[in-house]
Amino acid sequence: MIRNLGIVSLSAMLLLAGCSPERKLAHQYVKHHKGNGIMIIPLYELFKDNLTLNYDTAVKYTPAQFDAMAWAQSTFIQHVSDSVFLTQFTNSMINELNAEGYDVYVDGSSDIFFSLPDPKWVVQVAQLQLNEEHRYDFYEMYSVQTGEPYYDSLKINNVNLASWLEVSRANTDKKQVLYLEGYIEDAVKRAVDLNFLEGSVGLQQFRDSIGLNDIYKIADELGRKHAELLFDYFMNDYITEHLPTGLTNRKYFHFDRNSNSLKSGLKERFDVLE
Repeated sequence: MIRNLGIVSLSAMLLLAGCSPERKLAHQYVKHHKGNGIMIIPLYELFKDNLTLNYDTAVKYTPAQFDAMAWAQSTFIQHVSDSVFLTQFTNSMINELNAEGYDVYVDGSSDIFFSLPDPKWVVQVAQLQLNEEHRYDFYEMYSVQTGEPYYDSLKINNVNLASWLEVSRANTDKKQVLYLEGYIEDAVKRAVDLNFLEGSVGLQQFRDSIGLNDIYKIADELGRKHAELLFDYFMNDYITEHLPTGLTNRKYFHFDRNSNSLKSGLKERFDVLE
């Protein structure tokens, strides 16, 4: 029994000794960040573009004519409401930041926000760009009648959202532009088709196409994702600032609120543009 207790104690000591300075600071941030202020400056215009434009290359069009053709040929973006999309995106981001423990304000309550103690952050949604695209994927299929292989192509629709956030810490000169991109697209599922009467087997494909509701859903999901990655950005900034002199932040930490755990080495983060 004493030997077992000794092993447990030694293991605990090794775990503590192996905890890096970055991880210790990450734990500190997770524990003490609640109540920090964030000011959200929302966007009131959604930029949209149809990148699937078909046109007569022999004709010289004006920019206005290109825009009109792109709009008329679009499958999705001409039906997307800017106000609905932006409201879902912004509200989703704010709700998630509140759930993570931040004290969130929106543009218009700045007097209250700037009276809060530091640290506090200003997040301006500088631009949201919704693009519509498509591609053709080729699949090797098998005939139900003969079992012979053949190739079939399917048009895969894709809608992606690119975002630019201007993030600055209040009362400092620190300001950076953060970039993120996410997308949804048609899903293609393949299934074996058995014909017992003819004794044949084939491979069929089924399309699960995206629709307008899915595009609004991406606004909601990416709003939450932006809040999640903002938490990581603030946490890693805290780590960098509070590391002992001479040390650099060697890892980028992610906090999983659902499992209340810290992870490192994940590639999912904002691209810092400046």
